[in-house]
Amino acid sequence: MKKIMIVFKKEYLTRVKKKSFIVITLLVPIIFLIFMSIPVFMSLFKSGTTNIAVLDESGYFQENFENTKTLLFTKVEGNPEELKKKLKTDFDGLLYIPKFDIQYPGGFKIFSEKQVGLTYIGIMNSQIEKRIETIRFMQAGINKEQIDKMKANVELESILIQETGEKKGNAIVSVGISQVMGFFQYFMIFFYGSLIMRGVMEEKKNRIIEIIVSSIRPFELMLGKIIGIAAVALTQLLIWIIFISIITFGFSFAIMPMLIEQQASMESVSSVNTQQIFNTLTNLDSFNIPLIIFSFGFFFIFGYLFYSALFAAAGSLSDDETQNQTFTLPISFPIIISMFIMINVADQPHSPLAVWSSLIPFCSPIIMIARIPFGVPVWQLIVSMVLLVLGFMINTWLAGKIYRIGILSYGKKVRWKDLKKWVFTR
Repeated sequence: MKKIMIVFKKEYLTRVKKKSFIVITLLVPIIFLIFMSIPVFMSLFKSGTTNIAVLDESGYFQENFENTKTLLFTKVEGNPEELKKKLKTDFDGLLYIPKFDIQYPGGFKIFSEKQVGLTYIGIMNSQIEKRIETIRFMQAGINKEQIDKMKANVELESILIQETGEKKGNAIVSVGISQVMGFFQYFMIFFYGSLIMRGVMEEKKNRIIEIIVSSIRPFELMLGKIIGIAAVALTQLLIWIIFISIITFGFSFAIMPMLIEQQASMESVSSVNTQQIFNTLTNLDSFNIPLIIFSFGFFFIFGYLFYSALFAAAGSLSDDETQNQTFTLPISFPIIISMFIMINVADQPHSPLAVWSSLIPFCSPIIMIARIPFGVPVWQLIVSMVLLVLGFMINTWLAGKIYRIGILSYGKKVRWKDLKKWVFTR
């Protein structure tokens, strides 16, 4: 145990003192803040205006189109070809409305030198459709205003029946938390698993390992290396959680109200409903936050440990990265498959596929944490945790048998039947 702790300290201290660790640890929260802030600010603080000339040959659009803060309409008359020549000087685009059958509308075009934005095209489409609907109602002798009053705007409220009572659910936040945690787990397993494999390959290539194993057993070396890098990953994760939590709460309770107030004074047909975003972010009553945090931490640690032993064993087989890809492919395959299943979890978190894959140790580190926000029966969570811990122990034992022989094997290409022999050799 003492020798394992020596390797653990060496791996941990060496990596946390590196500039790359410090830079990445600080950079991720900053990137998170940027990606969180830019879309909202950009949607509220649009600069410049787009001027669209409207040529109506149908006679149905006598009234001007409704202007927005950044999209202005000007009714014009004349020849379409002549008006197209004014695109450079007088306006940014020409909306051409030809004569058409009100029952079979068509032929609408927008001429411009540069592509008009998709949002603006959507606004124009919407206003044309509304005008045609109004004309159809008038021709049919139907009062459109009465029809509008009869329209129903229904919002389905999700209610969760729990042991503590009924609570309001939040499908949007559930999907968001599920996918973010799943993708993060996927990235961390691959990143730190590859880190272990490359470290083992470098030690083998430089033949430093021959000196090291003279004073420590290969299994102890592998275990110390795995635990050391696990501590690095956990340290980085805790720092990220603290920083991102501060950023999220600051954004939700300080910046968002200010944006809501500013948006209330803005007129935009396609503006983002910031109030809805704010309510979504703050409506977390239906979530067992401590359970989510605990489960994520558990599956993050043991999911990493489960796969890291396999990556360490793969790294010991050869110092040639190309050759090692043969052995890393079977390790990577269940992780990639888990990602595809995780995407399906957003729609069917309690399907047989989601349930069984969240119990299998090869998939549970990603699938189970993706299911947690949707509510998981306690027995499934416990079974998944127990199987993952058992899987880690079995994996470490098998990987240790491969590692102790593979790390000292040189000059011979390792085959699958060699691994079988090493595993069953005492």
